[in-house]
Amino acid sequence: MFKKQITSTIVATVLMSSLSIHAQELTSPPPTPSVQIQHDQAITWLAQESYLLATNAYLWGSTLVRMEQISRQYTDMSQPQNDTSYRAPLNHFGHARRLPTDQDTDMPTANRDTLYSSAIVDVSDEPMILSTPTVKDRYFVIDMFDMWHNLFKYVGTRATGESAKEVMIVPPNWQGEAPKGMTVIKAPTTKVWLWGRTQVFGEKDYPAVHAIQDQYTLTPLSKYLSHDTSTFISPALSPRVGKADDPLRFYEELGAGLKANPLPERQQALLGQFKKIGLTNDGFDRSRLTPAMKVQLEKAVKDGQQIVAAQSSNPVTLKMKDGWYYSFVLDQFGDDNALRSLISHPYLGGQGAKEAMYPITYTDSKGKLLSGDTQYTMHFATAPPVDSFWSVTVYDAKTKMLIGNQIHRFNINDQTPIQKNKDGSFDLMLSHKKPSNSKDIANWLPTSKGNFYAITRLYIPSQDILDMTWTVPPINPMK
Repeated sequence: MFKKQITSTIVATVLMSSLSIHAQELTSPPPTPSVQIQHDQAITWLAQESYLLATNAYLWGSTLVRMEQISRQYTDMSQPQNDTSYRAPLNHFGHARRLPTDQDTDMPTANRDTLYSSAIVDVSDEPMILSTPTVKDRYFVIDMFDMWHNLFKYVGTRATGESAKEVMIVPPNWQGEAPKGMTVIKAPTTKVWLWGRTQVFGEKDYPAVHAIQDQYTLTPLSKYLSHDTSTFISPALSPRVGKADDPLRFYEELGAGLKANPLPERQQALLGQFKKIGLTNDGFDRSRLTPAMKVQLEKAVKDGQQIVAAQSSNPVTLKMKDGWYYSFVLDQFGDDNALRSLISHPYLGGQGAKEAMYPITYTDSKGKLLSGDTQYTMHFATAPPVDSFWSVTVYDAKTKMLIGNQIHRFNINDQTPIQKNKDGSFDLMLSHKKPSNSKDIANWLPTSKGNFYAITRLYIPSQDILDMTWTVPPINPMK
């Protein structure tokens, strides 16, 4: 009995003590202003960290997201295709059969010098054999891009010559035996985009170009070894992930892209930083994010897009002369993720400097935006020193598409019957309004009514162009 009384007393004492402590906590004073300020500052800086990490994730990963989207877009055969389209089922070539006009919107900044060919190739199951024919009378190239828009191989006039070729594209870390004499090309990712260009000498030349395009073929290694020439069907790619109305869909797509494209070791450390915002090798986990962090991730996508767009005039990565911007790194971006992202969006498929140069300008020689309100001239003392061809093309600044006009001329190139001066030089006229005399009409490149930009294409440029001892002449406003 006595022991029970002692036990009850101890329990009561402990309970009273606990209640007393709890009461003190309930009646303790609120945090001092300085403590509250420190807490608020911590929340602010953590949000800033999320924003910085997410912005870097966008600059780094938007190219991968773009290329995965393109892989699905260019293999989507659910709708009828027009004759400028180059879509095709997975592991097959699609070919544009005529040059684009202002009515064709498949490809921003499309050229008017070559017909495009395209193939999305998946080598995850087995290697694929790319075959190209002998092409003697014109320029052609097939570029190989990985899913980070790295141009890792050229097949064509400059790089491999005019003779017919067979090369085998294999996945990363492939172990196997190639057919005797076969050139093996190791792809950095299991999907590859083949992007071809075949030069066209006017609309009457279409049949000859089509005959060449039809000989760009892809064959699975197993069918090649068995000499099986029957047609084959590859499984379609999985649908694009995420929902259209999801403000964080970009991160969902990036996460899926990272799962499908294992990173090389040197990129793993960068990805490791993004774990704080839910991005890992396993995809995107938004459950790790607070509402405040989600706001920052959404903002980072919008701001990242603006940072990427600004790279078109970044003096650090581009060289400028007479208003024209030159890039020499379109097949060797290194770690310049913002420039890589820019090229993979409006300038998708750009080639390296030795293959082609694409000087671009948005302004005249006075630094003012190019506009249809003004007439301009370009004086060429000599034709551009190239080993293949050159052209000057203008595009609407808003749509990035070709510009409709009354003479159906979208560019001027080395095939245009230009009226030259007595010394061999020539002057191009750029204006929205049609010139009044025949010589100016012969050299007239019609522009849009509003703002426009111009691209000069220089295919297989000479050393003078690569050294910039020859540069594109300025676009001068007429007085």
